[in-house]
Amino acid sequence: MAYIKIFPIKSTVKKAVAYITNPDKTDEQKLVSSFGCSPETADLEFAMTAEMGKNNVMEKGDNLAWHMIISYHPNDLTDPKLAHEVSTKIADSVLKGKYEYVLTTHTDKKHIHSHLIFNATSFTDYHKYVSNKRTYHKLCQISNRICKEHGLSTSMPTSEAGRSYKEDMEYKRGQSWKAKLKYQIDRAIWTSVTYDEFLLKMKEAGYETRQGKYLAFRAPGAVNFINVKTLGTYYADDHLLARLKKNRCKARTPQNKNNRVRLFVEMTTYLSDHNKAGFEHWAKLNNLKEAARTFNYLSEHNLLNYEDFKNHVADSADAIQATESKIQSLNKQLDAQRLLQKRCDVYRHCRTVLLAEKDAPDKKAYQKQHQAEYQLHDTTLQELSDLGIKKLPSQEKLQKQLQQLETELAATQKELTHLQADLQTLHIVQSNFSSMLQDADILPELSSENPEQSI
Repeated sequence: MAYIKIFPIKSTVKKAVAYITNPDKTDEQKLVSSFGCSPETADLEFAMTAEMGKNNVMEKGDNLAWHMIISYHPNDLTDPKLAHEVSTKIADSVLKGKYEYVLTTHTDKKHIHSHLIFNATSFTDYHKYVSNKRTYHKLCQISNRICKEHGLSTSMPTSEAGRSYKEDMEYKRGQSWKAKLKYQIDRAIWTSVTYDEFLLKMKEAGYETRQGKYLAFRAPGAVNFINVKTLGTYYADDHLLARLKKNRCKARTPQNKNNRVRLFVEMTTYLSDHNKAGFEHWAKLNNLKEAARTFNYLSEHNLLNYEDFKNHVADSADAIQATESKIQSLNKQLDAQRLLQKRCDVYRHCRTVLLAEKDAPDKKAYQKQHQAEYQLHDTTLQELSDLGIKKLPSQEKLQKQLQQLETELAATQKELTHLQADLQTLHIVQSNFSSMLQDADILPELSSENPEQSI
């Protein structure tokens, strides 16, 4: 299992990176990796990205970076390399290729843990990373999913409304009356449509109710009542009434809903009224209409041969898979393009600093003052050389290539949406067609049935 804590860095990034990359803690820096920057010059690259953000009027927040600690229980994970791999996947899934980061895994404690320091400013759109309850719960969901994929246990809190991380941990240990009360209120609300029904279900759960200026509950074994006003606005009296009202709206017959929902409501109405004859009549008419619509769809698409139809369904599924693969490929190309653009911007900045040396009165003092830029220049130049770039592309060319990839990705995502909708329709038709082939009584009546609309 992975326990995650995150807090801001508002002082020097250089000291923080130096601490987490300590060779004594990282197996002589074998457990050090980075994205979008070099560990040796991460502080300078973070600062350059932040400066670009200010130039693009993105000055919100004074955080320089974020420091995330990912700890693993010694009974769950003891392999440092596997821990580093899991932490890298968590980092990549959370940051989505938008933030430079340095990731290390420490082995100097009884429990293996990773340190992730990432830029507070994105180098793709210069927006600041926002850390709040919602993003933290999203981070926990990602951590749980990746841990599960690697056979590790999951323990981080989910995004259940109204529950903080502290309360979630206390609830799991049975230490928080408030967390238990929130959980029970949610359960009672979800299954109630009236206020009295809600109070009755709380009573059935063992809670004593007190109704004064504020609604309050006392749990079995507790000494004091807990006012709902102390649980947060989501559990205030007016919000509870609003949630119950929403439940009543759901219970009414839906208006302007799709055929499937309306048919379900009609069917349940017959059943609730114990009208067996009416239900059988409705079912026969509805089956005939569905059969007619299905026959109409198959005729329009020249798919009356069942084998041809099954092949068509398989082709549609293959098309979806191919489109999903294309989207993954385009996302990788976009990440690579954004990273290339960032490296070119860094190189241009450092190159400008180096060229200005000739005008400096004291060249040695100038080099000492800009030692970081000189180092970053050499590092970035080597990275560009490793990518096979001998001539620096213009900013306009890089931006044009980025826009072309973004346009192609948007068109492919739109195509995927259409393909998925078509396949869903085909599955409905396939189900209806299978029923028609098994029900010989329906087919003779198709000619007399007038389809209202095609699927």
